[in-house]
Amino acid sequence: MVDAYIRGVGLSCALGMDAGSCVSAMLAGRATPQRLELGGFSEPLALSYYRIPDGAELFDPRRFERLLPPVVQAAVRHAGLSADEIRGLPIFMGSSCFSVGLAETGYAAALKQRSAALPMPVCDYDYPAGLARAALGCEGEAWAFNTACTASANALLSAWRMLQTGRHRHALVLGVELANLTTLTGFAGLQILTDRVRPFDAERRGIVLGEGIGALVLSTAPGPGALRIRGGASNCDTYSVTTANPDGASVAAVLRAALAQAQLAPETVQAIKGHGTGTGTGDQAEAAGLERVFGRVPPLSALKGYLGHTLGACGVNELVLYACALLQGRLPASPGFEQPDPVVPVVPLSAPTAAPPGHYLLNHFGFGGNNTVLVLEKPA
Repeated sequence: MVDAYIRGVGLSCALGMDAGSCVSAMLAGRATPQRLELGGFSEPLALSYYRIPDGAELFDPRRFERLLPPVVQAAVRHAGLSADEIRGLPIFMGSSCFSVGLAETGYAAALKQRSAALPMPVCDYDYPAGLARAALGCEGEAWAFNTACTASANALLSAWRMLQTGRHRHALVLGVELANLTTLTGFAGLQILTDRVRPFDAERRGIVLGEGIGALVLSTAPGPGALRIRGGASNCDTYSVTTANPDGASVAAVLRAALAQAQLAPETVQAIKGHGTGTGTGDQAEAAGLERVFGRVPPLSALKGYLGHTLGACGVNELVLYACALLQGRLPASPGFEQPDPVVPVVPLSAPTAAPPGHYLLNHFGFGGNNTVLVLEKPA
């Protein structure tokens, strides 16, 4: 098996405009969503949201053009790739929004000109990758993943598998999600939005959405102190259109598959980055699956209280935060957790703690039943 390492990272999210600032803010415990007031609807819509602090108008469809290039450039610069390596760099991208913001703007402009218009005139799945190519001057092939909240985790898993074939020595993996009205109003209509993320807490009431752009360079050549991706697994749960089986069976199955693929026993896992949405059935399914596999669950961090649920981008965004914390020797705390739930056998970390060398799991469970678990190794 070919080894694959995280050589470079970049991130902009609610915690800051670059990866270093984001990780420092997370370890300092800073996490506060903003309050949005959305007009133009039959009923006013108010909700909490974790936005990137760029100072721009939130629904400016051109924010991607300003926010994405610095993130990918930082990841590639951090990786130390040569000009030739950058030129052929393949891109694996996961998102829930892609170019939806541009489509909304086009729809609004068309409505001003006539009484009827096509609501979603275009959704360009290559749009963010095209911006990355232009920013880097690369000509590599690109793949787009749209598997709900597991999208960028599946993009990374696919990039890892591509490196295993020997076709490429490096890959750029992106998780991209920016605010758009389609997503915000859609989730509001599902009535699962709340004001505060409470992962695995007895008082959990739902999710708080957020935006973020994350990038990492995966390479077969290790850099100094680089974390290794050991692989992972993905499955699809047909229990429900919207959620995993609350008994944890499908979560347990993907956890066991990831451990088997990496040839690891459950007792070798040092800690886990949980999906931790704060929804009733989501947290219940994750906790039940973890208990099935581990019995006594290893130390668990839930990160959505820092940056919100960034949907298809959360796989890469949360991996960058967690990986950078591991390199600093820390496991992050889980903001929002206060009161254990007797039916949810998981108590996430309430304060940062030491992160020893060893193996770590990263959970991602998607709307629609797609489940993905990644395996990460921190060297001694």
